[in-house]
Amino acid sequence: MTHHAVAAGSYDLTGGPVWHLRALWRRSHIWKPFRSHIENFLGTWPVRERELLLVGPSAGWCLPENFLRGFSIIHAMDPDPFAALLFRLHHPHARIGAWHRADFFLEGDDFLNRHPGAAVLFCNMLGQRRYVNYDISSVEEELRIIKTRLRGRNWASFHDLLSGKGEATSEVKELKTCLEQATLLSSLDLSGEWLDHLSGDVLPRHQPRQIIPWQFAKGRVHLVEAGYVSS
Repeated sequence: MTHHAVAAGSYDLTGGPVWHLRALWRRSHIWKPFRSHIENFLGTWPVRERELLLVGPSAGWCLPENFLRGFSIIHAMDPDPFAALLFRLHHPHARIGAWHRADFFLEGDDFLNRHPGAAVLFCNMLGQRRYVNYDISSVEEELRIIKTRLRGRNWASFHDLLSGKGEATSEVKELKTCLEQATLLSSLDLSGEWLDHLSGDVLPRHQPRQIIPWQFAKGRVHLVEAGYVSS
């Protein structure tokens, strides 16, 4: 078994027209099991807040409508110029307030400070940071301090942890704590070369989490880590 990190930028996963066209097609086909897993995960997140901040939601291709309808107001931040319009078309019943076309890692503190009582959901974007910032050490630090920036908040994230060639299983793996990546792959009976998305230190180490299989494309599977930290 080899744990392998390839050069950043090898896959176009950060947004844009091609991404949205692929997502539109895949969401109802090979992404359908993953979307169901995300809906189940979000159903376990104890959210009392009526205000939600979405970070990197794109067009909300994998976000469940029932979850979004549970909030009185939703504010979003995403740098993709197509995201806001497509999100509103895709989720017409979500109560969208402000939409900020910006990078959370550059302008996120102001976004958070403007909504101090809101819950926060990172929508499968933290594991893609390495495609934007090619300095691996910098990315690891940016992701490591997320939990410090969100201290005192009720927040959740689902994010790419590892990706590689293969076919997704139908089972979600429940973990009581963080596992080393080699141990995790072994426990899933996976081997070969896997791209490290540098997101292994996003959640507090001893926080329970799920590892959700995502058949991203034919022959390519992502292992998505999902967890929450309640205030």
